Amino acid sequence: MLKNKKLLFIALLACIVSSLEAQTDSPYSRYGYGMLRDQAVGPSKSMGGIGYGLRNNQSANPMNPASYSRVDSLTFLFDIGVTFNSGKLSDGINSERKYNGGLDYITILIPIKKRLGLSFGILPYSTVGYKFGSTETNGSVTYLKSFNGSGGLSQIYGGLGYLTPLKGLSVGANVSYLFGTIEHTRSLPAISGTGTYLSTDNSELTVKAAKFDIGAQYEMPIAKDKKLTIGAVFSPKISTKADYQNLHYLYQQSTSALVQGDTINVKGVDAGIPNTYGLGFTINNNDRLIFGADVTYQEWKDLKYSAYMNDGLDNSKRFNNRWKYSAGIEYMVDPYDRNYLKKMKFRGGLNYSNSYMNVIDNQGNIDGYKEYGATLGLGLPIKDNIGGRISYININFEYKKLKPKFSSMISEEYFGVSLNVNINELWFFRRKVE
Repeated sequence: MLKNKKLLFIALLACIVSSLEAQTDSPYSRYGYGMLRDQAVGPSKSMGGIGYGLRNNQSANPMNPASYSRVDSLTFLFDIGVTFNSGKLSDGINSERKYNGGLDYITILIPIKKRLGLSFGILPYSTVGYKFGSTETNGSVTYLKSFNGSGGLSQIYGGLGYLTPLKGLSVGANVSYLFGTIEHTRSLPAISGTGTYLSTDNSELTVKAAKFDIGAQYEMPIAKDKKLTIGAVFSPKISTKADYQNLHYLYQQSTSALVQGDTINVKGVDAGIPNTYGLGFTINNNDRLIFGADVTYQEWKDLKYSAYMNDGLDNSKRFNNRWKYSAGIEYMVDPYDRNYLKKMKFRGGLNYSNSYMNVIDNQGNIDGYKEYGATLGLGLPIKDNIGGRISYININFEYKKLKPKFSSMISEEYFGVSLNVNINELWFFRRKVE
């Protein structure tokens, strides 16, 4: 009965939270696929986003599917996260504050048999969300120029991790269904003859594709109570095709009456996803102190993308090869002590990356931005009195700054708080019948 109540609670929580849509308020999400979201979940989020060398028995680690082999044979792990962000956008003269939040991810990790773990769930890949415009006057006519966008890409994944007979070596793979719609709407004045009209264009790019991640981890002792884990991940390039739709409307400015409407549908437009390479390590000192670092490289440059999305850039200028560097640490006083405070986990991390997309400003400058981030986190243990398992409520704090090269472009700062509930249950065992 207790387990059924917990299942009901999980299902209810998932339904409530899934009604929220995680998003961004960055005008840079007008370009490419929007703002990229890394696959860090749970403890990884507050450790600077590291994960390639992280072997965690408290939550799934989709960043490296080889880590799934770490799950023990009696464990069911369920992890759900939500995020809230406060952002400040500034052009050097004016500034504006934005707020958003919603569902971040859902992951599940279970054992299949000894040495083999299975994980599945839903993760974000990118988010689009912006709204800006201006009121202008032409003679006696006042009109509004507005630009807004929404949507993004998500991935439903399933993966296996296997601890091979070669001591310390684990391998794994994820298969993901990448899907989503990116929508951009533009409203501008249009003058024809003596009439003044409002022209509205709504463009949608719908992507559906299979995505693969292949990972490996090698764990070895380097001193008494210390282990080094080296991890590597490769995600091959996707040369997929997408569907494009444009809805064009022309309205009478004074009466808002529809004058003209046109629809354009194009199948099979370019929508590529790049090769991604990841390499990282962690050093684990008896589960008390864990620290590590990651580097990620993505080959975005010259990747094919649909010109129908009307971003003003061609394939040679649209994207940059992306590098991301992350480092993080986790500390717990004593994992074997009964004292609550000594079982709390304290985390922190730093990261840096360049933008994968370029943007074009009003002066015709084309470039991207640098992204700097810092994280802090706290893991609060919850003990199951029946199974004796320790679950965690993880609270993560994040600061992020987007700094463009040109002063004419917008700089952004974000303060984020995320909460994830990691449920560690004793499920896979047989009761002894006497």
